[in-house]
This record gives sequence, C-alpha cells and structure tokens, in this order.
Amino acid sequence: MLEPPSQRARTERSENVVADAEIKNVRKDRSGNITHVGVTGRWDWPVTQVVASIESRSNTFYVNCPQRADVYVAQTSAGRKFLKTTADTTTKNNLDNLPPL
Repeated sequence: MLEPPSQRARTERSENVVADAEIKNVRKDRSGNITHVGVTGRWDWPVTQVVASIESRSNTFYVNCPQRADVYVAQTSAGRKFLKTTADTTTKNNLDNLPPL
C-alpha cells in the first residue's frame, strides 16, 4: 500500500511490494511548473519525492485522462527532472490538465 511521505521512512525495506498509485491533481508554482501531486486523492507529494520514488522503483504512478497513461521521469537539458506521461489517445498534457490540489 502506498504510504504518505512522512511514513515511508519508517517502513521496513524488506518488503519488495511496489504500489501503483493514481495521480489525481496537481499544484503548480507561479511559472506553471508542477511542484506537487495529489496521489490517489489522499496525499500531497512533492514532485522531487515522486521522482525519487519512481527512480528507486518503490512506486509506479499513472493518470487517467481519459485512459491510463503511466508517469515517468524526464530531464531537461539543464538537468532538472520532471514528470511526464506515456503517449495515450489525447494530445493534451495529461498532468497539466489535472485539477488543482
């Protein structure tokens, strides 16, 4: 089960269970960059924590817009990591079009 960030540090690492969590909403800064995501409607995760979780393979994330699109980590030429979704049936940006937190 996916745990909020504050509880994750206390979890035993002996479990190799990977949670698959839906991102339902986002928070953006003044520039329009996504800074936090609402995971399964219960927890507010900073993007940096989601990136770390994906890279460590402890969780997977997806959106439903209108069908499932998996979330992965991309990187700008300047080295900033951000979240992106796999191609699906829409030309809209899946994460940018989620409702605000």
